[in-house]
Amino acid sequence: MSHRTYTHDVEVQYRDLDTRQHVNHVVYAAYVEQAKGRFFLDVLGTSLADAPTVVRTLEMDYLAPIDPDRSVLVSLGPVVVGESSLRIEYELSVEGSVVATARTVSVYLGEDGRPEPIPADWRERLAPYDDSDVGTGADPSGL
Repeated sequence: MSHRTYTHDVEVQYRDLDTRQHVNHVVYAAYVEQAKGRFFLDVLGTSLADAPTVVRTLEMDYLAPIDPDRSVLVSLGPVVVGESSLRIEYELSVEGSVVATARTVSVYLGEDGRPEPIPADWRERLAPYDDSDVGTGADPSGL
């Protein structure tokens, strides 16, 4: 199954730099979070602050430094929708060169704070980005 990719541009700020004058490694994760936040607003119609999800896993592979005065394109997808979790793949690139890849797994929580099935309206909105054929097809969180 093919999937749509969601993209978000992030401008490198001076505060993002470390003593070596390139983007600090933890800021890469912040760029992923910014893109995920825009994705939730644009696709799911909710902010991350209001979404009943928690991050269970964050993995990042750093491939190259990001220099100052750059724009980072964060591409999001594929998305794998499990029973109660959502796995999202990310690619960060600068001027067409991939500088990092990442993966998050978020778990949908009920009012009692326990995992519960992702609602049908979310599944519907995520369908264009969903690539449940990736991996085993099992719930990506193991929940």
